Amino acid sequence: MNKRIISGVVLAFLSILPTMAQWGRPVDYFAGPGLKDAYKDYFTIGVAVNKNNISDPTQIEIIKKQFNSVTAENAWKPGEIHPKEGVWNFALADSIANFCRANGIKMRGHCLCWHSQFADWMFTDKKGKPVKKEVFYERLRDHIHTVVNRYKDVVYAWDVVNEAMADDGRPFEFVNGKMVKASPYRQSRHFKLCGDEFIAKAFEFAREADPTGVLIYNDYSCVDNGKRERIYDMVKKMKEAGVPIDGIGMQGHYNIYFPDEEQLEKAINRFKEIVNIIHITELDLRTNTESGGQLMFARGEAKPQAGYIGTLQEDQYARLFKIFRKHADVIKNVTFWNLSDKDSWLGVNNHPLPIDENFKAKRSLQIIRDFDAAADKRVPKDDWVPNPWNQPGQEYPQVNSEGFARFRVEAPDAKSVIVTLGLGGRGGTVLRKNKDGVWEGTTEGPMDPGFHYYHLIIDGGVVNDPGTGNYFGSCRWESGIEIPAPDQDFYAWRKDIPHGNIQQVDFWSESTGKMQTCNVYLPDGYGKLVKGKNGKLTQERYPVLYLQHGWGENETSWPVQGKAGIIMDNLIADGKIKPFIVVMAYGLTNDFKFGTIGKFEAKEFEKLLIDELIPVIDKKFLTKADKWNRAMAGLSMGGMETKLITLRRPEVFGYWGLLSGGTYMPEEIKDPKCVKYIFVGCGDKENPDGINKSVEALKAAGFNAEGLVSENTAHEFLTWRRCLEKMAQSLFK
Repeated sequence: MNKRIISGVVLAFLSILPTMAQWGRPVDYFAGPGLKDAYKDYFTIGVAVNKNNISDPTQIEIIKKQFNSVTAENAWKPGEIHPKEGVWNFALADSIANFCRANGIKMRGHCLCWHSQFADWMFTDKKGKPVKKEVFYERLRDHIHTVVNRYKDVVYAWDVVNEAMADDGRPFEFVNGKMVKASPYRQSRHFKLCGDEFIAKAFEFAREADPTGVLIYNDYSCVDNGKRERIYDMVKKMKEAGVPIDGIGMQGHYNIYFPDEEQLEKAINRFKEIVNIIHITELDLRTNTESGGQLMFARGEAKPQAGYIGTLQEDQYARLFKIFRKHADVIKNVTFWNLSDKDSWLGVNNHPLPIDENFKAKRSLQIIRDFDAAADKRVPKDDWVPNPWNQPGQEYPQVNSEGFARFRVEAPDAKSVIVTLGLGGRGGTVLRKNKDGVWEGTTEGPMDPGFHYYHLIIDGGVVNDPGTGNYFGSCRWESGIEIPAPDQDFYAWRKDIPHGNIQQVDFWSESTGKMQTCNVYLPDGYGKLVKGKNGKLTQERYPVLYLQHGWGENETSWPVQGKAGIIMDNLIADGKIKPFIVVMAYGLTNDFKFGTIGKFEAKEFEKLLIDELIPVIDKKFLTKADKWNRAMAGLSMGGMETKLITLRRPEVFGYWGLLSGGTYMPEEIKDPKCVKYIFVGCGDKENPDGINKSVEALKAAGFNAEGLVSENTAHEFLTWRRCLEKMAQSLFK
């Protein structure tokens, strides 16, 4: 079955019976190649690790499969590895290095000089008094040489200096009681003692120790306009002075809202002017609005996050990696900061990583890994037109000839807007706010042709798109969009032909204890007097097709989304069928609960249909009231109802049809003479093999059977429109 999810629910539940047992099973997003293999032609994929990560077999296997670069999270920081003069804590640092050596994984050395977690003893003498910068430099050189020489065999790049630049938000500062322009540098002990010379010295010492290693300046908030320029100016100044800075490390401490593609790309392009190596060194995506060095820890027991938050995170990861791939000429490494949410410095309830607290891959890992390289460069064709289901006068949503959909929503105070229609299993298309405060976005790629339900999720709230009409699906009134199809003209209303009409019929159901509703298509000419066999004028009587909707839908679905009346009118006008009546009733499907598929028997609807509805239709309309002039067919769950009822009550219906609703096999039919015609069909993205095998087996057993596999469609209304078009031409013959 194609498990196409529209609006967070199953559009028409299940398509093929043998696969129903698989519905709802957890998905292993680790299945498939590792991230390092997916990105082998782009850049290395790294992870920051701690002692536990390299001690647990489960975590070790994840590291080995997914990553080809490792960073020690804390073990190599100066304060950890060199806490006192002459005292070195190599044990943990060595264990991580040895793990990498044993498994053929290269390392990023993090970090040699940082204002935090630093060996602060370097600044004072034995009496605790400040030392001169020359003494500090001597100690710093010894530290850098010792660390680099010990690990350079396994290290390919060093974060030499970390976070030396000031954050945004302080254009001025007080010096000696006077307000002056703020320094671009962080006012650390390093800077206060040495000015920016300490940066140059650290890089010089690192190059002395490792002539071939890649030397990186690393910092956060690199996409902030002010800090970006301060980093740019510093690195440019240093390189012009001969300081061996090879590249810039852009810490990726972002969130689900920030940065956007323009902000990120602006920073990358700016740094490309002065370096040809960029590392994304500390990637995680918070589910709050903080970024960079801001800290709002979310510790404690892991709590589930809202589904739309996960969608925002998946989309942000997808956007970021698309930009990273675009700039693979300069981006040489992307490193996730920690292995899982359990380890994250941000706390488990910020849910920042593609691997959760139980070391299970999230869908975001799959999205990062299974990218479409061709789609990265694809630009939708600029032939946009309003969706044909739009409200009068509404320009958006729009569709183009390639099948892309484009949306525009006014929600100026919103933090997020998601259209639950999209590709890649992300839960929809995430819109972005433009400069005018309007949310805009386009599907990642072409959609399947035909009709689709969707709605908007605005800051977690479910609303319909005011630009388009509402259609009953997913057990509620949903927005609708029509993606152009090559055969769409056949399903369009034609002004040059006669048209039938659709009537709403309300009837009392004793079995349900309430009024029920159906829609009845009556062909053009219904009720007119015609000459009978005896030459007398009489009213023509018609065969009847009972046509059922799927789960989440109702009696309005076939007439509106399915265009059943238009299909009938066009077939009759083209001389492809003789007129017949179509009855489209509510199938009592929507109280059905997921997880109880094995108990579904359609007994309630069987009683309503056969004991109540058919007598009403035969009494109210000019029908031929016998089984050889009566057919039943249904889509998805309506197909399940059709199969169950026709097999149990073959005396009622002489023609049977399943549209993405399973198949018939000869051994299921007790009397081959009980049915004149069987139709089975589905989309080619569903179970085409099952359809073909069913038709083959039925024909071999002597049944009049026919099938259709709809091209380029899944579990959706274009599939079922095509099925109805073909099936109708073989009914009542």
